[in-house]
Amino acid sequence: MSVVALARMPRPTKTQRIDSIVESARKVFCASGFEKGSIVDIAKDAGIAEGTIYRYFDGKRSLLDEVLRRHYAVFFDSVQQTLPSIEGHSNRLRFLIRRALQSISEDRGICGLITRDKRPFDNEPPSLSQELNQQVAVLIAQEIKAGILSGSFHPDTSPSIVCDMIGGGLELIAYSYMRTSKAIDVDKVTNSITRTFLCGIETTDPTTATLAKLVERLEKTTEKLDPS
Repeated sequence: MSVVALARMPRPTKTQRIDSIVESARKVFCASGFEKGSIVDIAKDAGIAEGTIYRYFDGKRSLLDEVLRRHYAVFFDSVQQTLPSIEGHSNRLRFLIRRALQSISEDRGICGLITRDKRPFDNEPPSLSQELNQQVAVLIAQEIKAGILSGSFHPDTSPSIVCDMIGGGLELIAYSYMRTSKAIDVDKVTNSITRTFLCGIETTDPTTATLAKLVERLEKTTEKLDPS
């Protein structure tokens, strides 16, 4: 391409430049980690000078925050668009858990950044991902409270305890995913989590279980008496 042609090319807008820098930061951080990824690497990937990055961002920390903010924005946008159309508090809770699992599994690099960022070093203030995950927890807690008020969930249910248990489970799944690289079966894990919290880990009460067995025996006896 000639010098004249290059001169005629439109310069990137501020938004385009920021988008390019953030995308390069995402790639570098996901590939090398936050600690090892450098401004030099990000500038090289974006095809700009290091100084250009500092025109828009204070440094690596603010770049990481923007990468995570955009990732969570996709989650919150999908929840905002889909959740209102889902009927039933159990189904809505299932959707929130499933969407959180999808967010964990769809980008392993981002998952690694989040799991590291959720447990910052001792000398660091609370991270952005901690704040954003708290917003996710609020959504789950609100749904549990609404389910209690509607009579869908047991009145003795503690929204905060259930929410902490679900959040802790999701966090452990994320750490396991990063440690083993084993793919997450989103549907299977969603069903397991929701079944545990919606139905409890006990099957049924003894009386119901006994009646169910009696019905099963009667059905089998009837089949033997009437093979047709």
